[in-house]
Amino acid sequence: MRRCGAVSWRVAFALLSCLATAWGAEAPKIEQPWTLDAGSWERGKDLLPEPVLRRVKAGEYWFRVVPADAGRFHDNYSRPFWDAAAANDGKYDLDPATCGLRDKATGKVPDFYFGYPFPKIDPKDPEAGCKIAWNFTAASLMAGGTGASFYLTGLDKDGPYRTIRTKIQATSYVGRHGGPIPNPEHLVAKATSVALEPVDVEGVSTLTVRHLDWEAKDDMWAYVPQTRRARHISAATRSEPVAGMDIFADDINCFAGKVETYKWKLVGEGRTLAPVVGQPYALEQRAVSPTRWLIDTPPLRANFEAGKGHKGAPWLITENLVFVPRPAWIVEGSSTDPYYNFGKVVMYFDQEMYRIYWKLVSNRGGEYFYNAMCGYTFAATADRSFSGVLPSLVVGVNDKTNRAAIGGRPQDQFIEQRFNPDEFTLKAISHTSD
Repeated sequence: MRRCGAVSWRVAFALLSCLATAWGAEAPKIEQPWTLDAGSWERGKDLLPEPVLRRVKAGEYWFRVVPADAGRFHDNYSRPFWDAAAANDGKYDLDPATCGLRDKATGKVPDFYFGYPFPKIDPKDPEAGCKIAWNFTAASLMAGGTGASFYLTGLDKDGPYRTIRTKIQATSYVGRHGGPIPNPEHLVAKATSVALEPVDVEGVSTLTVRHLDWEAKDDMWAYVPQTRRARHISAATRSEPVAGMDIFADDINCFAGKVETYKWKLVGEGRTLAPVVGQPYALEQRAVSPTRWLIDTPPLRANFEAGKGHKGAPWLITENLVFVPRPAWIVEGSSTDPYYNFGKVVMYFDQEMYRIYWKLVSNRGGEYFYNAMCGYTFAATADRSFSGVLPSLVVGVNDKTNRAAIGGRPQDQFIEQRFNPDEFTLKAISHTSD
């Protein structure tokens, strides 16, 4: 950078020229959008997991890469969230036995937190993997409550063989904008899902309850209309295929489990492609009530919907999904639940936004078989006082069977800060088919 000398009216133009040169040198340059495909696959060597890149090289996948301004991408989260994250520096540590989040002042589980618990990650820290997972959790909870109608479509090389439409809702008690709300059950969150169609699964519903406790596992119930009863099920069922398709309940956000039930290890860092819905920057939240906002999510059409003669994998998303190059933490996780079907899971986290964009899954024998791509909708109010990041897409691919499933693709996503608690009860899920 050229050095600027003393200021006087005689050198004003020289000074302005000097400053312009300095600013021009420091301003980051944003690359133009480009397409990663079979002809340019080598550019993806350091951006994609190897099984995904292999399909790009074979001509099955192509991705529209849209570089983003780092500052604007940072602004996908609200000012209060970033301010709270900065204020959390040094406030929390981990329970060594469980990897649970611990308030240093009390030595206990925090009753409430907001913003990243660990705004600074040292890659040399042996606990870095667990801290990254907690930052991921904090970002997931910030909206307070979300909902949408999701679609699950199973596909093989010839196209779709089954589609299920389901409605999901979730509400959080910690990690949310606006501070604590009444939490008499001492919970992290509750979530429900209900199948809407086809008729053979209509009314099948679930309730998940996550406790604000290091050692308590998630409570889960499933209701089947034919039996007219809700049955308590193991949280390990999240690692079982959904309706015989190549997708799992644990694929929501690319990890839907409880941080304390995994062993975490940071194994690397680099760059990756972030699948983002519509555009790199936050979509506007449209207020429809004092507590509810709608997000107009564009349709995420897939290759199989292009009609006969389409090229590439049927499950490739071809519309309204962009891929943003982002710095990544590469983290290895493994469940401590002996009934969980997955072995090692390798996840690619955004180093700043703490979203998981890709994961590679091995079975309990250590053999890789499955990968998932997770796409997100960033949403914020115009004044950046409130934001949320919503899971909008999962593409799960079984590389052993060459089958896949697409989950998500909602067009009615919403944020709700004050759900009626009665919507998250056994009574609620057992009356979905009435």
